[in-house]
Amino acid sequence: MADVQFLFDNQLIAAVESLIKNSKHRLLLISPFIDLDRRIQDALRDKLSKHDFQLLVLFGKNEDNYYKSIKKDSFEFLKQFPNVEIRYNDRLHAKFYQNDFDYIMTSLNLYDYSLAKNIEVGITGNFGSKGLIGKVIDGTGTLLAQGVDKVGQDVFGMGQNVNPIEKFQTIFQDSTLMYKTEPIIVEAIGIKGFIGGKKINGFNVKADNLSNPIKDIKPARSEAVLNTVKEVKPTSKETISIASKKTQSASQLSKFLGISQADITNHMQTSGLISGDKITSVGHSKGLVMKNYMGKDYIAYPDNLPELNNLKDKTP
Repeated sequence: MADVQFLFDNQLIAAVESLIKNSKHRLLLISPFIDLDRRIQDALRDKLSKHDFQLLVLFGKNEDNYYKSIKKDSFEFLKQFPNVEIRYNDRLHAKFYQNDFDYIMTSLNLYDYSLAKNIEVGITGNFGSKGLIGKVIDGTGTLLAQGVDKVGQDVFGMGQNVNPIEKFQTIFQDSTLMYKTEPIIVEAIGIKGFIGGKKINGFNVKADNLSNPIKDIKPARSEAVLNTVKEVKPTSKETISIASKKTQSASQLSKFLGISQADITNHMQTSGLISGDKITSVGHSKGLVMKNYMGKDYIAYPDNLPELNNLKDKTP
């Protein structure tokens, strides 16, 4: 239990502010309801000019009008970030906040009413080493999320194969993209430029489905549906029938098909869709895309990719 700390009320609010302020390169905010008060906005505002900072936001509920779940002024504030990705999940009830090293799992929404009126509780801990050597080790994946695994075992009684960090990553990826910007980065001038510094020179809006909150946008399949699909293994001659054009990582496909990730990667390479960690021209034509989560690039495959059908013969 030494790896985590329980927090209540004002102590919890201060921890959330601190987690935001101490984020260096990436920040994940998962909250069904978002109404950013002045303290949270001030903590985030310091990150606006950082060229290497990515903000990831997931909200939920109120499919008929998203502004009932994310306040319009909060959305307008988040739109200022040059590298922000906002997603939506209609079943979201969890609240989870994570920066480069630390996380908070809590009952607390990023909602002004929750901050001021409710009795809230949460736990905080770390999942990555902060020292230079620790960062190198984390890059190999040997220590990453080791702390949060222990939280799962000691606090929640989870098995060692359950990792909340990975779970929230999957939930975020599987949720509907609502808004996304991409920074325009240029070389800095003066002293900063001399030492290889960079700065932001505006940004491009890559997706915007929130400016019209009552727009008819079909949400991505919920986690419950995903889990139900994964429970039923298709027969050897059955085609994978998934109506959406959602993409899956090799890790997610491995769980769905019941075969190893290495077999999937080898099959895709043999089929000419990928070459090492790169997508070939054939792969691009069939809908394979490169994605990035928390600084790590990966190849994502369409759910309805024909080559996936051949893999099912390997399913036990």
